[in-house]
Amino acid sequence: MNDNELLDKPLQVSEINSLIKTFVRERFYNLCIVGEVSTFRPSANGHWYFKLKDSTSQIDAVMFRSANALCGFVPSDGDKVEVRGSIDVYEARGTYQIIVQDMRKEGLGDILAQLQKRKEYYQSLGWFESEGKPALPLYPRNIGVITAATGAAIKDILDTTGRRAGNVDVTVFPVLVQGPQAAPMIAAAIRQANDLALCDVLIVGRGGGSVEDLLPFSEDEVIRAIHESGIPVISAVGHEIDNALSDYVASARAITPTDGACIATEGWYRIRQKLEELPRRLAGLLSAKAYRVSSLVPAPEHLRSIMLEKVSRLEPADIGYLDRLMDQRVNSLGMRLYFAADSLAGAVSGKTDAALRQTEELSGACEAALVSRLDRLEHRLAMAAAQHPGELLSSRAEALKARLSGACGLCTMLMGSRIARTVDRLEGLTSQLAALDPVSVLRRGYAIVRDESGAVVTGAGRLAGGQLVDITVAHGSFRARVQEEKE
Repeated sequence: MNDNELLDKPLQVSEINSLIKTFVRERFYNLCIVGEVSTFRPSANGHWYFKLKDSTSQIDAVMFRSANALCGFVPSDGDKVEVRGSIDVYEARGTYQIIVQDMRKEGLGDILAQLQKRKEYYQSLGWFESEGKPALPLYPRNIGVITAATGAAIKDILDTTGRRAGNVDVTVFPVLVQGPQAAPMIAAAIRQANDLALCDVLIVGRGGGSVEDLLPFSEDEVIRAIHESGIPVISAVGHEIDNALSDYVASARAITPTDGACIATEGWYRIRQKLEELPRRLAGLLSAKAYRVSSLVPAPEHLRSIMLEKVSRLEPADIGYLDRLMDQRVNSLGMRLYFAADSLAGAVSGKTDAALRQTEELSGACEAALVSRLDRLEHRLAMAAAQHPGELLSSRAEALKARLSGACGLCTMLMGSRIARTVDRLEGLTSQLAALDPVSVLRRGYAIVRDESGAVVTGAGRLAGGQLVDITVAHGSFRARVQEEKE
C-alpha cells in the first residue's frame, strides 16, 4: 500500500497499528540502547518486565525467559545497562516496546577489553605455561582455602573435603572476595600461607557473580601472588561459564569451589575407592577359587557312572562275595533292630516276666551244658580206664573231677551274680512302675473329675451350677453336683 492509497479511504485502527508494526519491525532491529533500569518486575513465568529511561524519556522493555537465562546478572532499579534488541509494536494497545535479547552493565565492554589486554600481557610473560607452575600434591595433608568466611563456597569446600578425604586438615584464610579491598587481602593471604608453610595446596576462589564481582581475581597483585607462590594454587572462581585471569596462572583451574575441593583430594579419594573395592574384589577372587576347586571335584552323576563302570568289571565270584557281605550287614542290622525293639517293648510292658523267663532259660541252658559236659567226661573216663588201668587212670580221673568241680563252682557263681543283677533290675522297674501308677497319686489325696460325657475336667471354668460330675478317688468313685461356679 503506497502513500496515495493511504489517503483514498479511511483506515481502521487495527490497520494503522499493523502498518506501524510492519514499518517499525523492518527498520528498528538489533539496536543497542543505553539506559537506567526502572520498575523492574520479574513475572511468575520467568520473563523480565522493566523500563529503560534517561533524564528525559523512557521506553518499555521485556526480556523473555529464554534470553534472560543467559544473562550473567539480575538487574535492579537504578542499574545502568546496555541492551541489544528490536522494537516491536503491541497492536492491541497501539504501544511499542523493545524486545531485549542481550543485556550487560554499562561500561562492561571497557572492562572486558581491559581484561583481554591483561591476559595478553601475562601470557607474553609466560606465566600461563604449565612448565613453571608447582605440581599439585597427590596426597596433601593440609589444604588451605582462601575465600570468604561465610557463604556457599566455603561450605561446599569443607563438605566435599570431609566427604572425600576426612583425614586431611583444612586451614581457612578468610578474605573479602568482592569490592576494592578484596584483591589486596587475597594477595596477602596467599603470601601468608607461603610464609607459614602449613599447606600443601591452596584453593583460591569464590561463588558465582557478575564480571565486576569477579574482578579481584583478575587484579595484578593477585595474579602476581599466585605466580610467585611456592604452594600450588587451584583457582576456583565462580561457575563454569565464569572466567578470571587467576584461572590461567594457577596450577589448576576448577569450574566451581566444589570442583576445587575434588581436584585437591583426588589422590585420597582414589585410595578410598580402592579400599572400598577390596572386599568386593576379594569376594570375587574367592568365588573364582571356589569355582576352580569345585571343577576338580567330580559331580555326583560322574561318581555314579564310575561306580557302575567298576561294578560292571567285577567277576561273578566278587559279586557273590559282595552279596554275602551285604546279607551279613543286613542281618546284623536286623538283629540289632530286633533286640532294640524287644528291649523297648520290655521296658514298657512285661519287663518283669521277660527278665524271669530270661533267667530261667539261662539256668536251663547252663544245666544242659553241665549235663552234656558230664556225659562227655564220663565217656572219656570210660575210654581212659580201658586203655590206662591202675594209678594213671585214678590220677587222671581225680584231675578231671577237680576240673569238673571248678567248672560247676564257677557256673554257680556266675548264675548267682546274674540272678542278683536281674533282681536289682526288677526292683528298679517295680519302683518306676509304682511311681507312674495313677492310683498312687490318688492315695495322696488327689481326685479325677469327669463331666457327664466322661471327659476329664481340667478347669473350673468348664463347670456350671447344677451340673453333675463323677469324682474318682483312691478307693472308689461317687457322683456330685456343682453348687456354684468358682473362678
